[in-house]
Amino acid sequence: MKKQIINGLAMALFVTMTFAPLYGQSTDSTDRPAEPPAAGEFGYGFGSVLANLFYMPAKVTYAGLGLLTGGLGYVFSGGRAEVANHIIYPSVTGNYVVTPSHLKGNEPLYFVGAPPVENAPAANAPMAAAPTTAGVTSTP
Repeated sequence: MKKQIINGLAMALFVTMTFAPLYGQSTDSTDRPAEPPAAGEFGYGFGSVLANLFYMPAKVTYAGLGLLTGGLGYVFSGGRAEVANHIIYPSVTGNYVVTPSHLKGNEPLYFVGAPPVENAPAANAPMAAAPTTAGVTSTP
């Protein structure tokens, strides 16, 4: 009895695994865009692996030297963080990996990143004097 149950489960699994792809392919595929050939995708994947053999060590070295240079800039500028940030941010941001999308031209590849965003005024900049309203009368 136990052997028959195991054989039945094995047969059900076999039938399910055999006919499931046929059921999945029975839908209409006219509304989907055509997929590129597998050989082309393999070529882009292989190309990205080869490119990363050279690109990744160069980017990591550049980022490490940028961190070192930014630290030295911080020390030699008397502790001014904006000097260090303008050296460190571009060196550590950017892409570290070349993907097939980069090779196809779908996405840009940035070796050097953008500088830090300046959203607040500098702390040591003098404040502008506020306009005074002394002696001015307003009429309603």
